[in-house]
Amino acid sequence: MNNRVWFHADDFGVTQEQSERILECYQNGALNSISVLPNSRALKESLQLLNSADPGGSEIRRVLHLNFVEGRALAGAQRVPDLVDSTGRFDKTFIQFFLWNYLKRGAARQRLAEQIRLEIAAQLRAVTTENDYKITAVDSHQHYHMIPVVFDSLMEVLSDKEFAHLGIQYIRIPVDPAAPLMHDARMCRGVPMINWVKWCILKIYQKRNHNILQNRGIKAPVFFGIFYTCEMKKEVVEALFPAYQHCADKRGEDLELMFHPGNLMARHELLDERSKQLADFYMSDNRYYEAECLKVIKHSVSVRNTDRLE
Repeated sequence: MNNRVWFHADDFGVTQEQSERILECYQNGALNSISVLPNSRALKESLQLLNSADPGGSEIRRVLHLNFVEGRALAGAQRVPDLVDSTGRFDKTFIQFFLWNYLKRGAARQRLAEQIRLEIAAQLRAVTTENDYKITAVDSHQHYHMIPVVFDSLMEVLSDKEFAHLGIQYIRIPVDPAAPLMHDARMCRGVPMINWVKWCILKIYQKRNHNILQNRGIKAPVFFGIFYTCEMKKEVVEALFPAYQHCADKRGEDLELMFHPGNLMARHELLDERSKQLADFYMSDNRYYEAECLKVIKHSVSVRNTDRLE
């Protein structure tokens, strides 16, 4: 069995201390994949920590975590004015991007797509030419990349001569198969309603985006993490993991489990400390529980995951 299981941590690199806490899940647990926030103030220090833990870059998959959610735009506020507020920080919600995708047409859509491409390119440079994270995959903060105006812009940027050499192998399609969940009535009832809503919205674009990736030879692992976003605790993963791994094996695809193990300790550590919602997200006790899950899960589930990174 050559398919891999990716135990993945989102949001790597917000602070040096947070990066250390995430890497503890690799050193003492099952973690073998991280996605990097490219507009972090601690990007360089976090890379040093990552390379110290995984000197050859062969044990931890490194993923660009495209960010249109928080912090400052790397392309510069003047070049992407529709994406930021007066301070140059991102301030547009997923729903705003979702509506733009349907409402903006003609010149307005071209202008938006151009700004998105500029920012994606700037974020790619931050984790490649400026700080060589050895990126082999792409996902996004709060899954903005699934929206077609963003997804298509990403495809264009990856096709550009500047980035074609990266040979991106994976792009996340964050839509859990429903069948493994439906086989466990207790776990099905435990899914928060907001996560059902997220799943339904992302499901709209699943087939479209997956077909584009297939045509480009880019993999999209079977995903496990939307239904229980920020609730990937030991009891959840133990209950559902065998069914999701069976689903991935049946399809002949990799499996990716999404965790958020890197908690922050104080509001001033955030990329945008003005947001109470983000403060709650980063300082939630659930991040501690997810980190603990990553540290014990390899001893409590059977994982066929012996191949090294390519």
